[in-house]
Amino acid sequence: MAFINGTFYSNVLEQEVMLDLYLPNDRAEKSIEPPVGVVYFLHGMGSSHKRFREYTAANRYAMDNHLAIVYISAPMSFYSDMKYGMKYYTYITEELPVFLKSAYNLDFPREKTFLAGLSMGGYGTLKIGLNHPEMFGAIAPFSAPTNMKQMKDMMKDRPVGTAQTYINVFGEDLDMQDTDDPWYLIKKVSELPADQQPRIRLMCGKQDELAYIYKQNVEFNEYAKTLPLADYKFMSWSGGHEYMFWDRAMMHAVSFFLENDYDKDRIKLWQDEIDFE
Repeated sequence: MAFINGTFYSNVLEQEVMLDLYLPNDRAEKSIEPPVGVVYFLHGMGSSHKRFREYTAANRYAMDNHLAIVYISAPMSFYSDMKYGMKYYTYITEELPVFLKSAYNLDFPREKTFLAGLSMGGYGTLKIGLNHPEMFGAIAPFSAPTNMKQMKDMMKDRPVGTAQTYINVFGEDLDMQDTDDPWYLIKKVSELPADQQPRIRLMCGKQDELAYIYKQNVEFNEYAKTLPLADYKFMSWSGGHEYMFWDRAMMHAVSFFLENDYDKDRIKLWQDEIDFE
């Protein structure tokens, strides 16, 4: 595989920023063909852009489907233009796509540009993907906090360091705007013509008890189902706030993005009986 681990200077962030790229050239018969599309991937809180690709088979799923992945670094940011910090939202939505086009020729039409992320990155997937339906043909948030008002209330009882993270992003009063609220954004997107809406697969483990995220996702799903969304589904199965769940979620996301049966074929292979002799 072509795996690029590097840095470049961001004018928006006014500093060097880390970026990892997976470019599929593993198969000889496809090595000179461009990728069929690109996934922007957003990491979780307290983690880094490296952890997901180290703990899962994401690159193999991409290789099997000749898909590129961009692993974005935006630590402790909720993928926002922070009140006291960096403007990661602007960086991701404005500067990064231009850089990827000029430096790596990663320039795809909307229907072949995808967004996924886990936990804080799942929230970022909803925030960025629903605020910019013109950029992404499909989005897949994993284990995403969806009720930011509830998250705001929970901060009163959290350790100082955790509360400070939210203050850095949203300010002392945790003043969240409509454009920070997945409930507002999903309704706004539902009002668009069907061909202008991103396709959406919300995924969460049924045992995900961190910050009541599974409960948040169930409630969000009940609301989303009442809206005229063109292609929306909630997928849940046994799992917690963990990489075993997110690995499978990425497999389903790749299949969903490319509208193929890759995930079904993989699961069928895994379920084959093992012969012991």
